[in-house]
Amino acid sequence: MEILRGIDFHIRNSAVSLGKFDGIHKGHRLLLQEILQTESLVPTVFTFESGSKPGDGAVAYRSQIYDQREKDLILESLGMKREVLFPFHEGTRQMSPQDFIRQILCEAMDARLICVGEDFRFGKDRAGDVNMLKQFASVYGYQVKVIPKLQEAGDVISSTRIRNLLQKGELSCANRLLGEPFFFCGEVVHGNALGRTMQMPTANMIPGSEKVLPPTGVYATTVVVKGVEYKAVTNLGYKPTVGSAQVGVESCLLDFDQDIYGQQIQVRFHRFLRNEQKFADMEALHRQMEQDKRQAADALRDL
Repeated sequence: MEILRGIDFHIRNSAVSLGKFDGIHKGHRLLLQEILQTESLVPTVFTFESGSKPGDGAVAYRSQIYDQREKDLILESLGMKREVLFPFHEGTRQMSPQDFIRQILCEAMDARLICVGEDFRFGKDRAGDVNMLKQFASVYGYQVKVIPKLQEAGDVISSTRIRNLLQKGELSCANRLLGEPFFFCGEVVHGNALGRTMQMPTANMIPGSEKVLPPTGVYATTVVVKGVEYKAVTNLGYKPTVGSAQVGVESCLLDFDQDIYGQQIQVRFHRFLRNEQKFADMEALHRQMEQDKRQAADALRDL
């Protein structure tokens, strides 16, 4: 997938979907599907650089469902060909809706199809809306498709709703609205090596400071390494038995024993197993980890 940043670019024959796309949930995927099914146009996502989204101000602590790298992984897996990361600063904030349509959508992106949600707003003071996009369609020769909000159980599927579900530990519902399991992606770093001394080597990663966290605890997960998915059990938290000041994601992969330090992995969360707890000694921790592995294998049996 080609990734373009800034405002100084020129691309051709674009089918464009515009939005924040935090989480790339089922509602977002309806927008993306519209541009992915075009045959003669290049499917292109227009979104905003992390930390500079209109209306949000500074990114709040632990407010992102997915960071930019994680969103890029999803977009590529869906078949997206191009992504435009638009900066939101004083210059772009003062751009009128009419100039945004002319300069960005038409001149820079050569948009032939524009697909947006029904509440999409753009331009200075968020004065532009879907009616304005439709008004200028005949002037610049593009087509507009407006997608209604997708609902589930009587409520709109939104990033805010999913974020709240994750923070409350309602993982199965959050995963259903996302359309796939919530995940962390990152580099495997060195931990305290206690898992290896117990013949249970683990893969450790540190989640970004802006990433939403489900409740701390032990989860049945799958871990993707070099494109291959392995069943695993993962501790999200502070490892109270050995003590850690920093929250971590520590995964014990089932039936796997390879050195993957420094590699990028993806940890996909399927089911909550138990709360984090402090054990009297390492032997007690080892016994519990063996039980956790069995529970995770049972929980993941049908995957």
